[in-house]
Amino acid sequence: MHDLTSALAAMSDEELRTLIDARPDATFPTPPSLASLATRLSLPASVARAVRRLNAAEIAVLETLGDLGAELDPVPTDRLADLPLDVAAGVEKLRAAALIFGPDDALRVSPGALSGLPAGWRILDPAPDGLAEKLAALGERERRVLETLAASGGVGSTRATEGPVARLVELGLLARVDESTVRLPRPVREALRVGEPRVYPVRPPHIPERDQSAVDAAATAQGLDAVRQMRQLVTLLLQSPVPLNKDGSVGVRALAALRKTLGFAPELPVTVGEAAGLLGRGSVDTAADAVVLAATPDALTWLDAVLPDQWAILIAGWVASPWRSDLGEAHRLLSEDTHVPDVRGARTAILGAAGGDLMARLLYTAPLTAAGMSPALIEAVSAEAHAVGALADGAPSSVLLALLDGGDAAHAARDLVPAEVDSVIPQADMTILAPGPLTPAMARMIESFAELESPGLASVYRVSEASMRRALDAGRSAEEILSWLGTHSIGEVPQALSFLVTDVARHHGSLRAGAVASYVRSEDAALLAEAAGRVASLSVLAPTVAVSTLPLPELLAQLRAAGLQPSAEDSSGAVLRMAPEPKLVAATPSTLPRERTVDAEHAAAVLTALRSGEAAGEGDHPETDTLGVLRAAARARRHVKLGYVDRNGRGRTLTVLPLSVGAGQADVVEESSGNVVRIALPRVTGAVLA
Repeated sequence: MHDLTSALAAMSDEELRTLIDARPDATFPTPPSLASLATRLSLPASVARAVRRLNAAEIAVLETLGDLGAELDPVPTDRLADLPLDVAAGVEKLRAAALIFGPDDALRVSPGALSGLPAGWRILDPAPDGLAEKLAALGERERRVLETLAASGGVGSTRATEGPVARLVELGLLARVDESTVRLPRPVREALRVGEPRVYPVRPPHIPERDQSAVDAAATAQGLDAVRQMRQLVTLLLQSPVPLNKDGSVGVRALAALRKTLGFAPELPVTVGEAAGLLGRGSVDTAADAVVLAATPDALTWLDAVLPDQWAILIAGWVASPWRSDLGEAHRLLSEDTHVPDVRGARTAILGAAGGDLMARLLYTAPLTAAGMSPALIEAVSAEAHAVGALADGAPSSVLLALLDGGDAAHAARDLVPAEVDSVIPQADMTILAPGPLTPAMARMIESFAELESPGLASVYRVSEASMRRALDAGRSAEEILSWLGTHSIGEVPQALSFLVTDVARHHGSLRAGAVASYVRSEDAALLAEAAGRVASLSVLAPTVAVSTLPLPELLAQLRAAGLQPSAEDSSGAVLRMAPEPKLVAATPSTLPRERTVDAEHAAAVLTALRSGEAAGEGDHPETDTLGVLRAAARARRHVKLGYVDRNGRGRTLTVLPLSVGAGQADVVEESSGNVVRIALPRVTGAVLA
């Protein structure tokens, strides 16, 4: 620690400002001295955050320095000359983040820096030739050795010159560190776990040139279709919330019913809507404890927003969504095991790598994050990104770029979405052409009596008897629909379309309901008798009148469920619109975690505090980091003199070669006997290089 503190003291003000920007978490609250800053820079959580921001080339430099023993002794840059990458750029980035320190001819790895890398993980490990075939041909004993090493850190000790270990070394499935130690290469471990090892490029993959306007055009078309699907889902849930399982997940039958009613897969819109605060889970009936999936008050505001804002809200909700969709049908939608907040970091890493060969760029730009991702997750995120218009043809849209850069995504969307139209073109084949994006009010109206047949920036809707009956059931009238068409149509409304509207309306409403609690009347006595036969709550008072104890909205619902087509009326006989009041639940929107940044004022305050502490002479006392010495010695294959207390409480000192350090214990090879000894870390009293 003392060496790192000295290196910080030797930095210029400009270099310290760069460090403050690179490691902002270490400056909150303001460190009182350089020694305090050095301690914070070595904390595991801070190191982990810094290391995860490194690309593959920078990690390769850091790993190689560790292998050369730079945690313990200075290493010149010349010893990195054989690496197939830009060494100077890697050293500059690592030094700026205080993961290494010292001049080029005497580089040192900072305390704890290598602890941010997975145990036994080497980004430069090559895959043995014919790896899959060699693994498939292994015997039970040899495979057990590999699986044991994969589960225990990847390093083991043996002096055997024959047997399973020797055979594995011969095949290249184990790497021999020295005469008594072997290591499981990363590609072999990945092949055991996911079936195919990954190759991490240490040079930036090529990014092909893209026509951003073409990307944005395709993304906009898909994004507006995502808006349409969300609008249909919200509208449906406003009328009919979906009952959920006791654990809050969506049941298989409920999901199938949603899919049938909506005409598209609802999984992605449901998770995006929940994350964006448009959908929520709760009870809409104070008399019952049943939990349902329903719209939220924010959904009503979203429905009235302009299209660019609606699209931007969906993309932001998807990026911040904590829900995974790649876990298979065994995991129910919105169940607890699909709620994985860490997927947000994986999602942003994947999006940040978009623009070329996604896998190659991801493995280069975010290797540690990618190492924990399954291919299914990467494919699922990419597919979802295309579905919401965040990506198009593998490249990021301007809306996504603005969002990831902390800009105004809605403003970027306004520059892409074509102007909304308020006119449609009805055609004789019962279709209606919308020549551009419709205003929210226009879209709600046309969707109330027509079915979308062809989505896109210019969309086609079809009017049918079923869609008209749905509109009339919801309280629309033939006069209202024809008046709307007359006002908003380019040209005349085709006679065939007008006839369809009036013909369906002529047969709709011949059965009328009102409040007694409620009543039903009809000039057709046979029809009234049929209704009383289908709905148990109806009692016939006269050939043309029946009454019910149910409230009018419930009676209407039962009549429609029985296949009848009633309409509501007031005391004067005028037809009423009985659209149900929306049933809403509270929103629980998700947010995207943002890393803390440092403004100029805070940076100046930190710099002042560090220089003041330096002038006061604080932090000049070296500290001994026993755990760090053991880990560094294990990586550099260096012997140490280890002091510890045995089970009888007696102090002992051994010269050992550390193999692995973690999980509260250290595995070491005793130099005198060659035996592997396991020592609990709380019993260790000190460790110095032998």
